[in-house]
Amino acid sequence: MTWIERRDSENWALISGYSLASEIHGWVAHEVLMRNQSRNSMKSNSLDGEFMRLLSGTHHISTSFKRAGLSQGDKEAWIVDLSGEADNESYHEHAQRMGFEILDDRPNLDIFDSERLGIEGEKSENGAIGHIHLADLR
Repeated sequence: MTWIERRDSENWALISGYSLASEIHGWVAHEVLMRNQSRNSMKSNSLDGEFMRLLSGTHHISTSFKRAGLSQGDKEAWIVDLSGEADNESYHEHAQRMGFEILDDRPNLDIFDSERLGIEGEKSENGAIGHIHLADLR
């Protein structure tokens, strides 16, 4: 809850450090988020909740927070600007507010936990992207 209170706006998300297979994976989830928002078809009441739901490939908000949200024992997280307008200084300000250390890591398959996100089979960027689209199949 500290994150919710300290972030600048709903446009800022804090997700598990194991939930992104690549930057492209994150951008695909963002694009689907923006599409869902413009179509008024979001399942979550918040942008960050919808972003996590998409990464998790599920209709269930509570499941998405367990999969893509921070869990007990997590040591890394991604700070995500869902507006797409933030600069490096904004990321540093959020990290400082929370007492986070900024690492040089970028999203990649070595740190991606496909099983945690509910993805079955081979761990791949394409599999992670396909999982996003499963969230909105009706």
